[in-house]
Amino acid sequence: MCARKTFYIFAKSADAQQFCAVRQDQPIPAMIDGVQWHYVSCIDTSRDKPYGFDVDDAQKAMRHRGVYFYRREFIFSHVGGLRQAA
Repeated sequence: MCARKTFYIFAKSADAQQFCAVRQDQPIPAMIDGVQWHYVSCIDTSRDKPYGFDVDDAQKAMRHRGVYFYRREFIFSHVGGLRQAA
């Protein structure tokens, strides 16, 4: 089923690192109003792997809440004196 692998991605207007995903075959929740949350893209989880997005967690969240929230945070660590994104 293609719809179970395809998600609409929305970004929170006030926080550039906060995202939510709604599976394509599910209704868009009323909280996604185009003001506080805005549409970013559509992904197919069989080929797209956005940073911070966990496919298994997304499927579980869709069953329980109808929406999946995730963050894209970059954590930096020192390795040999250089900073790298973890």
